Amino acid sequence: MEEFEEFEYQPKSVKEIFIEMKNIVELMVDLAYTAILFGDKEIAEEVLDLEERMDLLNYHLMTHAVLAARNPKEAEQITSVLQMANSIEDISNAAGDLAKMVLEGVALHPVITEAIMESEEVITKIVVFSDSILVGKTLGELDLATNTGVWVIAVKRGKRWIFAPDKEFKIKPNDVLIGRGTHTSVEHLKEIARGIIRVIGDERT
Repeated sequence: MEEFEEFEYQPKSVKEIFIEMKNIVELMVDLAYTAILFGDKEIAEEVLDLEERMDLLNYHLMTHAVLAARNPKEAEQITSVLQMANSIEDISNAAGDLAKMVLEGVALHPVITEAIMESEEVITKIVVFSDSILVGKTLGELDLATNTGVWVIAVKRGKRWIFAPDKEFKIKPNDVLIGRGTHTSVEHLKEIARGIIRVIGDERT
């Protein structure tokens, strides 16, 4: 597991920390279900890595909250933030428990897999190869949601996570896109990312 110091995170405000906690827990839930569905231990490990990050963020949030409460009114407002943060961390812990089931090889009842399979969308990891037409282009230029049906919700670049990347985010070789879409759409984008397909929407290269 990675140590906290390797996450390269420098919190600036309670609001920023809270927003990142929200983004992380949403991703954790998606990844945890995906890990269970495909029995993917690597994705399960990433869920646990994110759970560690959540612990660090929650620590920073509590520290900032204590320092920010200068009077009873502010203390009352901060309390509501901490209560919400604790609820988010509970969800994070639950996602971590799901991931541990995968890593421990717990046999799942068929009804669980069937329930997950009923979902029209899946979350998957898409590795970008160096000769892919995605390389060097921004998400705004590619408009993947429209052209492929896949929404990029996060990107892992080395040890760094980028959540909810904006339209100015430029894709680099070896980026790992975390995408949400139908089974067909994500498989299509995987082939584009591998350099097998060199067509995005109506654009040809």
